[in-house]
Amino acid sequence: MKFGSQQGEGKIGCLFWLLAALIFGMFCFKVVPIKMAVMQLEDYMLELAKTQPRKPQSFFEKAIIRKSEELRLDLTKKNVKVRKYKERVVMDVQFEVPVDLLFYTHIWNVKVHIDRDIFLL
Repeated sequence: MKFGSQQGEGKIGCLFWLLAALIFGMFCFKVVPIKMAVMQLEDYMLELAKTQPRKPQSFFEKAIIRKSEELRLDLTKKNVKVRKYKERVVMDVQFEVPVDLLFYTHIWNVKVHIDRDIFLL
């Protein structure tokens, strides 16, 4: 038995992996921009808590909603909860993002929680 004389007919395997790569690429094309926008919103909320600790709750809520509109995230005032205490700011954002995949729409539940101490000088 000679191993060098065998022919590999792997056309079905090649098509399968090509289809898998195509589905993965489509998934990344749809999900990565949404994930990046959510991460930018989370960074913005953290930056607000760091740089604007003396502002009232309404300022935080309006700023978060304004940023979400800029990032094209479907966020309303009822999805934003801001609580200010004497020495900390707590911000919670919870909303749903529909991710349209070829034959299926996945509802992605997004939750962002920021709990930051206020260091006033």
